[in-house]
Amino acid sequence: MIALERLRIDRIESIIAFNKLCFPTDFWKETDWKELLEDERAVYYALMDGDRIVGDVFIYNWKGEKDYVKIMNLAVHPDYRRQGLAHRLLNSVTDEMRQAGMRRFCGETRASNRNMQRVFEDCGYRLDKIEESYYENPSESAYKYVLTISKIERR
Repeated sequence: MIALERLRIDRIESIIAFNKLCFPTDFWKETDWKELLEDERAVYYALMDGDRIVGDVFIYNWKGEKDYVKIMNLAVHPDYRRQGLAHRLLNSVTDEMRQAGMRRFCGETRASNRNMQRVFEDCGYRLDKIEESYYENPSESAYKYVLTISKIERR
């Protein structure tokens, strides 16, 4: 059974290995992961199949400063794709952060990542802008998405 768990810095090796598996040419450096996982505003959620990470969503909560949630990373293990897990992850963090009073969510994906664009759109996000040459390894534009939830809206 696949279960959603919050992972912390003590699982950094598993987190980094999963990131490298999903993003073999554009993964985050260990120092970046360590710095973010030690930040109280950063939250790493993983879908676990036993002890194996099969999906993740990493968010940064800017509540009180910029008042939005930044979707930093969202990935699904290649063997588990096309099962709705990315939708489940994105909707789970949106619901949790909405209950905590957050109403605005931002995230981006590569111009070539049509599957992630579809996930954002299916989950109610709208394309806000395209930023040229945003990514490296390889250089590529970013599709930047935003979701704004009104206070009376129920999901």
